[in-house]
Amino acid sequence: MVSTVLKAENPDKVTLLFSVSDSGIGMTAEQTAKLFRSFSQADTSTTRKYGGTGLGLAICKKLTEMMHGSITVDSKPGEGSTFSFTAELGRGQARDRRRHRTPSDLRNMKVLVVDDNATSREILREMLASFSFEVTLTASGEESLSELDKAYNQRPFDLIVMDWKMPGMDGIETARSIRSQARFADSPAIILVTAYGREEIMQQADDIGLEGFLLKPVSPSVLFDTIMQAFGKERSEIPRDDTAGQEITDGVSPFKNARVLLVEDNEINQQVAREILEAAGLRVSLANNGLAAIKILEETVFDAVLMDVQMPVMDGYTATKRIRRKERFTDLPIIAMTAHAMAGDHEKSLAAGMNDHVTKPIDPDNLFGTLAKWIRWQDEKSQSLPPEAAKLKLSIKSGSLLSGKTDTPSENPVLPDTLPGFNLSEGLNRLQGNRQLYRKLLVKFAAQYGGAVEEFQTALEAGDKDLAHRLVHSIKGIAGNLAAPQLQQAAMALEKLVKLVDPIDAIPKRDLKEKLDQFKDALDRAVAAIRAIAPADTSEATALDTDHLGMLPPELAGEAAARLKEAAEMGDVTELMAIADECNSRSEAFSAHRDRIVELADDFDFDGIAEIVKQLEKMANI
Repeated sequence: MVSTVLKAENPDKVTLLFSVSDSGIGMTAEQTAKLFRSFSQADTSTTRKYGGTGLGLAICKKLTEMMHGSITVDSKPGEGSTFSFTAELGRGQARDRRRHRTPSDLRNMKVLVVDDNATSREILREMLASFSFEVTLTASGEESLSELDKAYNQRPFDLIVMDWKMPGMDGIETARSIRSQARFADSPAIILVTAYGREEIMQQADDIGLEGFLLKPVSPSVLFDTIMQAFGKERSEIPRDDTAGQEITDGVSPFKNARVLLVEDNEINQQVAREILEAAGLRVSLANNGLAAIKILEETVFDAVLMDVQMPVMDGYTATKRIRRKERFTDLPIIAMTAHAMAGDHEKSLAAGMNDHVTKPIDPDNLFGTLAKWIRWQDEKSQSLPPEAAKLKLSIKSGSLLSGKTDTPSENPVLPDTLPGFNLSEGLNRLQGNRQLYRKLLVKFAAQYGGAVEEFQTALEAGDKDLAHRLVHSIKGIAGNLAAPQLQQAAMALEKLVKLVDPIDAIPKRDLKEKLDQFKDALDRAVAAIRAIAPADTSEATALDTDHLGMLPPELAGEAAARLKEAAEMGDVTELMAIADECNSRSEAFSAHRDRIVELADDFDFDGIAEIVKQLEKMANI
């Protein structure tokens, strides 16, 4: 049972008591006394039987104290437990909803709504009327065709908002009939609305050339955005208050310290995106696929999610649909990231429940502009950025943001002035001038994808089209982020061939050979250029060596392993470094571990951290 009681109030604040009761196994007084200590549970059997590390309640205690409250437990063996906590909360102030400002040339636009459900028709009518549109309602595809004919010689419709599933002619059939008539070939614009987010429906809408695709329930904001995009207009809003409309060009980061979950399966793309985001003051956590993202969202509050759409285990579209099923994530901004730049991609993202869409390779200005539309965050301690950081196109000195290392004239240059196959100026601009990170990413790319052509051919021979497509798709995205234009174009051409022809053996051999030769040539030249500046035997991509790690007290090794594993799974580099420093302060034997953890965290090398966790677990006999 969950309950909330008002304990105290004044004009500005309230104190609430929250309680959660169960009828479970209960605990003794001796057991409850241990609960709020870090890494402690009721007894040693609890962890074995029920799992957990013993950190949850310690964190809860800390959080309640930060909210000027306290947490307690009342429990009896065999009768259950009641956990209660108080929190001091500020009173909220009601604010007007955002109103959407329609461009003057679209005011009084004539819109036809086609939906067999009377309630849906009325909801759409109210939304569209609030945008200053003139709305006509029809209940079927046949009726809409008649209405279009009547209006054509008087004042034609500018837009049709059409439901897909209707008796008689469905939305696809009706749209196809409209587009087949020469007089309606280009106008009105048609947006399809459906409660069924099936891939084939979206593909049919794209094939017909419809201007938009929306998934029910439709919100006013998403409907407005989709209409503006259909007519090539920018979103324009009247802000709720003076601060909400603050421009990001005033030299202040509007989302400093805001938390973003970056969902991306490729490590190189992760590092590129993370460098850009952290340079703007955002706090970034990582997830390697959609399923991992869902798990992390259950445990941590974020201000926005950047979601790659093509990932193994669970793709971004599927993950977003599952996230949106939970009411508490209804307003969480989810922004799609994709290496696609095809018509309909934005609509497909919106149909899955995403708020917006950015393309790879990442353009910092475009990324920050999109985030600024959705993250309503202003940290009280935000500091002014330098004047040249206008529009958040930040200029960061070369070197690692995490380690503080910079290049000096006396050091060997980490990058030459030119590199065959790469646009170094564009790549450095994307990475905020961080030359050391750029070099590390180049070396990692050469080490991981030097044999990609052989892997691709092996996948084709095995009939594994998904693996072949995923491999070339990954290289296309990485090449874009690393500013390798010839490789990116070659990968794009090969990907398109593999994606569109099914089955694999139906791909014309001549076309496949031509595209594969171009891809191999571009990849070989890029890898050769990288290896010329970082020979394989001395490169940063050599295998990790954990044999030098010294012995530790088993208790400290076990504690460190658990905490490092949790931080690595969250992608929290700052926490990894903090754990390393804390453990080092408790035992001199941890110094070698500490240095290696900091080095790996600085490189975002979570696989390396996982190796250290295994070593520590061995020392702790776990």
